[in-house]
Amino acid sequence: MDVLGGATLEVCVAQFWNQLGSHEVDVAVDFHGITPAGSQSARSPGGASGLGAAIAINGNYGVVRTDFSAAVRPEYGVRPKATLDVLRMALRPLSAAVAPCASERDIHPASGVAIHRLVLDYALETKSDGATIRPRLPALDSKIYESWADDFALAIFDANKRRVASQISYTASVTLRRRGSYLVRVQIRHRNEKDLEALRAAPLLVDMQLAAKISVPTFPTLAAAFTGTVVGSRPTASGGIARGATMPLFFRTELTGVPPEAAPGDVLCGSLSLSAQTAELPIEYVVPARARAAEKPEPAGGGGADSEASLTPAEKDRSALDEAMRSLRIAWIRKAKDDGVREQLVSDLLASDVLAGGAPEDGGDDGGREERRRDADNDFRAAVLSAQLDALDPARRTHLPWSDGAKLTAEAARSAVGVADRIVELTYPLALTARLHQNQNHQAAGVSDADRRRRKLAEAARDRLVGALTAKCRALAFLTTQPTASSRSSETSVDFIDVVSASEDGGEKSGGGGGGGGSHWLADYEKTVSDLTRWTGEKQQDEDAQFLVATLPLLVAKQCHGRALLSALRWIDRAPLLESNAAERTAMVELRDLLVSQLGWSVWADHLRDLALVERPPSYEAL
Repeated sequence: MDVLGGATLEVCVAQFWNQLGSHEVDVAVDFHGITPAGSQSARSPGGASGLGAAIAINGNYGVVRTDFSAAVRPEYGVRPKATLDVLRMALRPLSAAVAPCASERDIHPASGVAIHRLVLDYALETKSDGATIRPRLPALDSKIYESWADDFALAIFDANKRRVASQISYTASVTLRRRGSYLVRVQIRHRNEKDLEALRAAPLLVDMQLAAKISVPTFPTLAAAFTGTVVGSRPTASGGIARGATMPLFFRTELTGVPPEAAPGDVLCGSLSLSAQTAELPIEYVVPARARAAEKPEPAGGGGADSEASLTPAEKDRSALDEAMRSLRIAWIRKAKDDGVREQLVSDLLASDVLAGGAPEDGGDDGGREERRRDADNDFRAAVLSAQLDALDPARRTHLPWSDGAKLTAEAARSAVGVADRIVELTYPLALTARLHQNQNHQAAGVSDADRRRRKLAEAARDRLVGALTAKCRALAFLTTQPTASSRSSETSVDFIDVVSASEDGGEKSGGGGGGGGSHWLADYEKTVSDLTRWTGEKQQDEDAQFLVATLPLLVAKQCHGRALLSALRWIDRAPLLESNAAERTAMVELRDLLVSQLGWSVWADHLRDLALVERPPSYEAL
């Protein structure tokens, strides 16, 4: 067992409660210990918080030397092994507020002075599911009688404002089940308001367990630290330290496997094991400054002369100005409030010649130049139509197509279908090129600049094609639904067109907020979902909320309510709790509730409605 050196140790031997009679006991206590020689460790007033003494290794030094001594007895079988398994980050508060406590019990009965509290909010983001963290304020936590503050407490909230952990005085490790954004709220209470004001910028230390341990190379000599070989008579695998003698140990600070979320100045914590008989020593590694990324060499292989070099400065300025004006007008397609202004912008841009201003061309034969001009023109027109598609359904990334927030109309949905078809027509040939080259390295040697630009253009075409198919699915999902009278109330209910009945009717159904649906809309919807599935991978189909919101109504139309609900539940359970996907999470929860209602599971629907106050409270819970 590990004991603290330099202090009095009391050993108590007692007989177990169910062992009767007297017994003879032979007790032998052997002490071992290897400690840093001199004052080579930095101490923190953490006390029981686990921050005690640690060997500091600055990653910016390249090589760090530490001497060790055996103060108790000679130590043999020395086999140094250093590993790091905890990332310690320092966070500054996003906000701080000092206010008197509102409760009458927090007012001194004699003086009438109220106890004040300081509330600090810290933002924390985890990169993986099941991350284990331990937040702490070393100067305050893990103390009671010797604590300066009257009270110290913290709570952790997820992106839904749900409290997932709370601690008072003594902090402990917490496992966060979901990857996402979290808020750590700290409360410090004290009778002096001015003393609390001094802590408004107090940093919070967060210890995060690493998924894999990082090994720190150790060497017996300075030369061995650079060459990686043993220079001298002392072996690295085994050795000994005489009592009172010292042994130098050199740490190589250029490490591999440092997590990308570790910023310069953060600390990686771990332990150093010197022998099997001695206790492990804590070590702290300061993350060094990041190395500059190596500049990629120009790939070999000719790409033809670039005609941009032959342009005059005036021609370059005109070309850049034309490009900037086109980008500005495309952006205004999304911003325009008047439909007439938007239609005029789209018409003018589609009628313009994207290469009239003298866009650069690559060398090659006339056929190749003409093909590149055509690809660039199609890309420009697809960008204009994509902006028009965003304007027709501006909430397609955040709301269900039939929800109040989407504000989608039957006329806009039909227009979106037509615009999406035009985008697919423009981008499909070039998007096929992106699929052919999706596993190739654009920066590989032998790839010309012209081919590299063409592949980037092909990738943009593929992304626009997928976006157009997704928007078309949303529009068709709207057109193949008929909201009931309660759909615009708090309890949304949508009647989906049944595939068989729609085919038997042979025509459109009139009426309803969706503007009617019919067999031809439903058939087009089914074909569009099939096309979209071919252009997306399995991971995107499981993790992309936009894909699910656009395609799951087809399963409901086919009376596959259970499959649709399973996909929605799987996404809600696995999606990271981030601020950036809050709208998507809200849309998926709305879709889940809608599917449960469609199945007629009223008991589960009531349970989900009651559970919403717990899973997604309107505000943060008070400490």
